[in-house]
Amino acid sequence: MQADSIAQAVLFFCLLLAASVWDIRKRIIPDSICLLIALTGLIDFSPVNLLGVLAALPLLIAALYKSEGIGGGDIKLTAAAGTVMGFGGCTAGLLLGLTASLLFYLTNQLIRRLRKLEPQKASQVALPMVPFLSLGFLAVTILNIGGIVS
Repeated sequence: MQADSIAQAVLFFCLLLAASVWDIRKRIIPDSICLLIALTGLIDFSPVNLLGVLAALPLLIAALYKSEGIGGGDIKLTAAAGTVMGFGGCTAGLLLGLTASLLFYLTNQLIRRLRKLEPQKASQVALPMVPFLSLGFLAVTILNIGGIVS
C-alpha cells in the first residue's frame, strides 16, 4: 500500500504544481485540474476520504459572505484535495496554506514599511491562493507519508 500512497502523492504534487502555476499566470484554476486531483484520490481510495470535501465548506461560506474574496477555483481545489487527503488532512493543509499566505502578506507589508512605501490595505492585495494552499496540502501529505501525522 505504501507504493500506492507514494504514486498518489507524486501525481497530487504534480497537479498542485500545475494548478499553482496556472493560478499565478491566469488567476483561474481549470476544472480539469480539480477533476484530476479528485480522481487521484481513487489511487489509494478510502471511503472516509470523501468527507474531505467538507473541508472546503469554510471557503464556500467566506465566498458567499464576500464575493470579491475567495474564488470558486480555490473552493473546488480544496474540495478535490479533500478527496485525496480526507477531512483532517485537508483541514490541516488548508490552515497551513492560509497561514502561509498571511505570513507572506505581513512580510510584504513589513518590507514596504522598511522601504518607506505606503502599506497596502488587505482589500487592495489580491494574492493567488492556490500556491499557498498547495504548500499546505503538500506539507501535510509529506508528513502523512512519513508517518508523522495520520
